[in-house]
Amino acid sequence: MTTPENPIPTTARKKLPPVILAMVVLAALVGLFYLEEDVRGKWAWEQFKRAEEAKGEKFALTAVAPPPVPDNQNFAMAPILRVAFDYVHTTNGQKWRDTNAWEHLMSINPGQVTSVLGDPEQGALADLDAVAKFYRGNTNYPQSADSGNAADVVLAALNKFAPDLQQLRDAAAARPLSRFPIEYSYEPPAEILLPHLACVKGITLVCQLRAIAELENHQTSEAFADLQLAFRMSDSIRDEPILIDHLVRLATVTIGVQGIREGIARHAWTQPQLQEFEKYLAKLDLLHEYEQAMRGERALNIGTMDYLRRHNGNMMGSIPASDSPQSHHDAFYLAPGGWYYQNMRLLGEMYRDYILPIIDETNRVVSPDLSGQMHRNLDERHLGPYNLYVKLVLPPLAAASIRTARAQTWVDEARVACAIERYRLAHKDLPDTLTALTPQYIRKIPADLFDGQPLRYKFDTNGTYLLYSIGWNQIDDGGVPGLRTGSTPHANAAKGDWVWKFPAK
Repeated sequence: MTTPENPIPTTARKKLPPVILAMVVLAALVGLFYLEEDVRGKWAWEQFKRAEEAKGEKFALTAVAPPPVPDNQNFAMAPILRVAFDYVHTTNGQKWRDTNAWEHLMSINPGQVTSVLGDPEQGALADLDAVAKFYRGNTNYPQSADSGNAADVVLAALNKFAPDLQQLRDAAAARPLSRFPIEYSYEPPAEILLPHLACVKGITLVCQLRAIAELENHQTSEAFADLQLAFRMSDSIRDEPILIDHLVRLATVTIGVQGIREGIARHAWTQPQLQEFEKYLAKLDLLHEYEQAMRGERALNIGTMDYLRRHNGNMMGSIPASDSPQSHHDAFYLAPGGWYYQNMRLLGEMYRDYILPIIDETNRVVSPDLSGQMHRNLDERHLGPYNLYVKLVLPPLAAASIRTARAQTWVDEARVACAIERYRLAHKDLPDTLTALTPQYIRKIPADLFDGQPLRYKFDTNGTYLLYSIGWNQIDDGGVPGLRTGSTPHANAAKGDWVWKFPAK
């Protein structure tokens, strides 16, 4: 029987089924878990960010990007180069407006000959015979009327690019600044396009190879001009705060330095030319460029993590998961936002404590020990949601410090080699010690990046000599470089000395 106070009979009342009740409780617990992780992670990141920003650090890629420059002063906006960024984004990727101009720019490279262009540590010069063999009969390149001289064959083939190089020389003379229009605000940051890097490296290699062939043919003025253009191409990306740009910068600087070495080995350069090279090299501060690049790379990685947080782990956030299975994974989709924040915080700490201090640009000191400590720190951390991204991306980044230190060492050794050659031109002999070079031929002998001592020097009476740094292992191995064994032994930068070996030409 029912009453107004009890409209439903007791026997008719039903309790919430246990399964439903358990699901409600579980949902509440999951919600609390996500809320706690999100609040904790966001608080940790914001605390770290505020403290570092108070010291002047910046965590947005747009904040560390170089300022724009006027087009009429911008080398990167020369007609031949600007096509690299003359594209539009489409649903099928990027499309260049002038495909012919873009394909032509990409074609300015020497082809498959880079493996025989010399090695300073092995004392090897470029093998022009091997290069000429590649070009002879190759219908993609003009042919020399006289195929007997390797240098002539190479120059005839590379004459294909002579009009392009002249355009670049004219642009370099008229446009003193350089800023490629990189889309620093593009999302996701990890997919920012850098189409100019391959072009810059390809043109630099063409200039270097032309210079080597010209040196072989005693065309010293032409070789000097080509190396000047090679260094101008390298300088065009000097201020770009992204790691891959920095690595290409190191490669192109090294390419130019090898060209200088080829001329020194042939005793081809004049006193004024050697002085100009040393003056240019003295201004190169690859250690500063490393710190600039790593701050930008830190911003790029943090921006990528924040993008993933905002798009539930989807690198293509506007595309449903069902439409892009490769870019979206349930594990990332279910991750609390706080986990991304925790990875952002840890990444920032690792940069602050290890990546940036490895190279002290102010004191020109490199610390391999810090690199080892960073790897041990990462190894000791058990893989978990707070460090998954960091353990994935950080170890490869650490290699940038050793590559930067090595390139800067080659620059320093090239400066001393220019001074030694100037001394030899004046005295018809090699100096007994490097102190004989200062201050007339070089203001000061560069210090070894690892112990602060002047670069080491050894010479033989047969006209050869060694310049070397004690290298990453911080041990003086007597000028013996480290090698990786195999079918083709090559340098091992982590072992042995970093050597500039002057060959007997």
